Parts: sequence; C-alpha cells; structure tokens
Amino acid sequence: MQMRRSNSEADMATRFPTIFQKSLTLFAVAAALGGGALVAAPAKSNWLQTFSLTPKGSHIIGNPAAPTKLVEYASYTCGHCAHFEIDDVPQIKNQFVASGKVSFEIRNLVRDPMDLTAAMLARCGGKGRFFGNHRQLMATQAQWANGSKLSKATIDLLEAKNIVGFMQGAYTELGLDKVMAQRGVTAAQAKVCLADKAAFNTVIAMTDEATEKLKINSTPTLLVNGKVIEGHDFATIKPHLAP
Repeated sequence: MQMRRSNSEADMATRFPTIFQKSLTLFAVAAALGGGALVAAPAKSNWLQTFSLTPKGSHIIGNPAAPTKLVEYASYTCGHCAHFEIDDVPQIKNQFVASGKVSFEIRNLVRDPMDLTAAMLARCGGKGRFFGNHRQLMATQAQWANGSKLSKATIDLLEAKNIVGFMQGAYTELGLDKVMAQRGVTAAQAKVCLADKAAFNTVIAMTDEATEKLKINSTPTLLVNGKVIEGHDFATIKPHLAP
C-alpha cells in the first residue's frame, strides 16, 4: 500500500487501510472491542530514562547502541499486549534495559479504529512521554477498549471516512479523555494529537510494513535482533536477551 502525503483530510481518509474498513462490520454486528555502524554509547548506570525515535517513527527506551535489540509490534486493543506490558515488560526493563545491554522498541500494528485512536494519543508529548502514555493506555485497556460505548453518530463519521472526527468522538465516548488526563494531557492537546497528519502517516506506514512486508499479522509479535521469537512472556523471552 503506497502512502501519499496530502493536506486534505478527505485524502487522508481515502488512504485508511482496508483492515480498518472491515472493522465497520464488527462495530455494526458486535461492539467488541539507518544504516551505518553504531557508535558506542557512553557508560550509564541506568538507561531507563533514555528515549529515542527511529527514522520510521517507532520509539526506543534504553541504550540505542545496545548489542541486543528487542522490538514489539503492539496493538492497544490487544489483550495479550496489555498483559505483556503490565506483567513482563517491567522485568525486561529492570533486568536488561536498565543496564544498557538491551534496547526496547515499540512499533504499531493497528488492528481497528479504536486502536488507531489510542496509538495517536500515545504519541502526545513527544518521545519523552511515549512510554508512560503507552503503559497508561495498556493498563486501562479494560476500561476504554469497548466499542459498545461508541454512539451511532461517531460510527457514522467512520463510515463517512471522517477519521479525525471519529477519533475525536471516540476519545470522549470511550473515556480516553480521563485516561489521558491522568497523564497530564488536556482535551485541547489531545485534539491536536488526533489531528496530526504526520503521526497518522507514521502509524499507518508502520502497520503496512508489518503486515505487507514482514507478514506479521498478530500482536504482540516480538523480534530480537531482527528475528521473530515465539512467545511473549518473560520466561520465554529471557534466554534470547541473556548475553
């Protein structure tokens, strides 16, 4: 799928992936839900406050020059992703990322319009706020990831390909306004984030690369140094991260 930039919201909507259009049926039937050598980084006692943005727009926590690179393809409406974030990621961060041995990167693989809304909100505030936003959205997933909360008027916006309008409606109706308020994001700031065309293009391009180029179709999917590994619990992942 080729992504073309445009200043038109209508054009933005026409490039909305097919997987999102298919999700309309779900809403109607059942409301379920670069290159080059890396330069060695200076020694640090704790890398958990080091955040980076990759050229493709994904977020990294930890030493960007770490010898082991863990990547997660995540969806905000994926229950297993929420469990992984709450139960397993803290152990990964404390035992491997903090020391600088492992970097942890999160990439989007968006499954539905509610997921897209959360993915856009996670980016509010820039790279220094992303991982906190991400964790907050995953931790509260059971509270907001429920399509039955969406009004017909908001769903109609999606059918009319008014994607920004849909996301702004979902932000309030799903209770994401309260979730993001706990992160210090105001309604005005959230509105700007949800209308960010560059962020939209980034999230969609990342999803397209995952599904079309890498043939990844489930979340969470984990890669260690570019290789997909089976499982998504700490006990399974740990041997792949150990030196």
